[in-house]
Amino acid sequence: MSPEKPNVRYRLLRSWALRSRDVQWLLRRMEGAVETWTGAVLNKGLRNGEKEALSIDLYDASFRPDNDHDGLYPWERLWLERRLPPPPAALLIGAAGGGREAAALRSLGYDVHAFEPSASAFRLCQQTLGAEAVDRASYGDLVATVLRGEDTPLRLAPNAEFDAVLLGWGSFGHVLQRTERCELLRACDRITPNGPILLSIFHPKTAAMANGTYYTPWGGFLAQPAVEELEQHAKALNRKLIVSLQSPSSYATLV
Repeated sequence: MSPEKPNVRYRLLRSWALRSRDVQWLLRRMEGAVETWTGAVLNKGLRNGEKEALSIDLYDASFRPDNDHDGLYPWERLWLERRLPPPPAALLIGAAGGGREAAALRSLGYDVHAFEPSASAFRLCQQTLGAEAVDRASYGDLVATVLRGEDTPLRLAPNAEFDAVLLGWGSFGHVLQRTERCELLRACDRITPNGPILLSIFHPKTAAMANGTYYTPWGGFLAQPAVEELEQHAKALNRKLIVSLQSPSSYATLV
């Protein structure tokens, strides 16, 4: 069957489709350029603490509840089955977002306590888990509470211990300084002396990189610690590092 000869209507729509393609390509180029430029300006103008605060604010502004309740991803489920102690183990989940991981793990029988610094995500997490099971707190609060004994919004009993600590998906990269990542892992080690510490590092699809950090308009600044750094952290804590590479996130366990 021979194709119909192009008519005027087809030629007009074909021309429109081709022009639309070119416009979309140009807009993507412009979007990437704006993202790179914005990241460079912010990276130069903000202190590290301000970058982390901006990352929380951007995540808060970009948060959509309907994107946070699709259960565990397949790679997460396999990872957690391998590395977590069996339920009803007590888990501390940091940067819990809207409670996606926490809710799934609770449904499996785990005793979950979570915390999240973003206001929008915290409210959803609180609705999901209940007010007693989640605090609006940050990794800085965890360090201050556990290592320095300070009063923070993170409600942990003195000398609290958990069977495992899970740092919510990709959140370890939001800790921008190596010294602060070391402190965070020390705090985790302190409250789970006999259990695993699980973390993951998100790989953004962006070229907006400066001084070892990436900038994304939805999540702010992200660092990408190398495996060598994680091995040194693990060694300092007398732990063993187990690393897996899995798109879109590299994930690791300190056991």
